[in-house]
Amino acid sequence: MSSDSSRSARPSRRDVLQGAAALLSTAALPALAAPTSNVADVYRRALVIDGLTNDSPQLKADEAIEAGMTAAIVDIQIYPRNFPNALQALAEWQPVFRRPGGKMLPVLRAEDLRRAKAERKLGIILACQDAQILDAAMYSVSDQNLDNLELFHAQGLRVLQLTHNDRNALGDSYREPGNAGLSVLGQHVVDRMNELGMLVDLSHCGDRTTAEAIERSKKPCAITHAGCRAVYATGRNKPDELLKALAGKGGVFGVFNMSVWLTDKPTVGLEDLLTHVDHAVKVAGVEHVGFGSDGYVVRTGEGDPQKEIAGFKRFVERNKGLPGSEQLPQHLHVAELNGPDRLLRLAEGLDRRGYKPADIEKILGGNFARLLRDTLG
Repeated sequence: MSSDSSRSARPSRRDVLQGAAALLSTAALPALAAPTSNVADVYRRALVIDGLTNDSPQLKADEAIEAGMTAAIVDIQIYPRNFPNALQALAEWQPVFRRPGGKMLPVLRAEDLRRAKAERKLGIILACQDAQILDAAMYSVSDQNLDNLELFHAQGLRVLQLTHNDRNALGDSYREPGNAGLSVLGQHVVDRMNELGMLVDLSHCGDRTTAEAIERSKKPCAITHAGCRAVYATGRNKPDELLKALAGKGGVFGVFNMSVWLTDKPTVGLEDLLTHVDHAVKVAGVEHVGFGSDGYVVRTGEGDPQKEIAGFKRFVERNKGLPGSEQLPQHLHVAELNGPDRLLRLAEGLDRRGYKPADIEKILGGNFARLLRDTLG
């Protein structure tokens, strides 16, 4: 999901690097509380992380903090996703992070997660869902794409999805019939992301691109937001063999709240999402499953579900017959997971299904925290 943006003035590379340097301070880490079987206590002590959200620097962080959220991976809100738009959007986050008394903390290293929790701030892990932002492919003659990646890293970007809905210079998306896999440029981008300390996201990538990126990467990768194809057979979801490959190298699979790809039932509830969580745990192991809503950190107002469904229907009609557009949607989200307390609701559902407190804590964000430690450093 993205909103149209008009971008004009670009900050210089020097300004970007200087702004990033101001963010690189970290406080000592607090100790975790003793275990308890009460799900509310589990939630209070957990690092609660939404693995993929959409929002702007104007988000209402107080509401997310009050609801118990520790951090969120936030997709920068730009369309189209290109180099100038991404550079400007990332620059717009910097004064928010430096604002005296501000409630949002940039997560540049894994320990910043505990700092956010200790200081009652919302950790922001900046992300972009399309490596198209690295500009036109030119690896055969220049390192410019890799230089751009380094520039974005300096400005705080820590998660980059190799492809979104469409093929780009790095590889094929889930919608491409050719399923061509990771390109030469894509291979070098994965390598450089490993070196810089960035998380490789494969949520929208085609099956071959996903498999080749997992194999190529020296660090664990993520599928921050998807469903299980074995539970609901849409091309937007991931097959079991990729969940196993991801987990085999330490990655994390985030089940999303896009109910249109969770079930074809006319109505949807939390139990439908939990069925995907159960399956992912069975296939990948509880140490490799999390939650990535693919929603807003904090929704402004209630929104109009019918208007949202109508908008998604236009997407389906435009892409009729392609993976992810197999049928017109009857719903888009599990309603009870739309608020900033969504992970508390998830914890309660996991508790009802008999998950142990330690495993609930992992799914709430412990697994993503470990993944960020392994990738960001």
